[in-house]
Amino acid sequence: MTSDDYLTPRGDCIIGIRSSVTPRSLPQWFKSLARSRDSIIIVVLCSGGVCDTAVGRGHPGLSFGDGRRMVFRRSSHVGPETVMIGSSKAATDLRRDLVEVLRRGAVLRVGMTVVRRSEVEGGGCSPPPRAPNMIAMGGRGPGAF
Repeated sequence: MTSDDYLTPRGDCIIGIRSSVTPRSLPQWFKSLARSRDSIIIVVLCSGGVCDTAVGRGHPGLSFGDGRRMVFRRSSHVGPETVMIGSSKAATDLRRDLVEVLRRGAVLRVGMTVVRRSEVEGGGCSPPPRAPNMIAMGGRGPGAF
């Protein structure tokens, strides 16, 4: 996803433009939890009544320094734009009906949260005190794919 309002022909892995959230703007509670090797990050993408999910991991090297691009990676590469690694899906793996809705320029809603594996396996987890447990963001489908 990108906060840019345009897409070039090379942008075949971008699922949303005009994002209201960037890695730099993510809440501190999210960044802190995601910088653990023990973290599990869950992303839900919805548009036009169609939703898909991806699950990945955090990493101590996540800097969340990019003010423009947000990348959910299948690989273990970490850069300023990286929000999670080891993603269960790449853009090409998303539901085709979701991609088609986005191609027509529909609004994309994204929800994202992070939990620690040890808390989930230990029988429960809870968000940090006085912090939301889900980040919501929006953008428009780019018309790519």
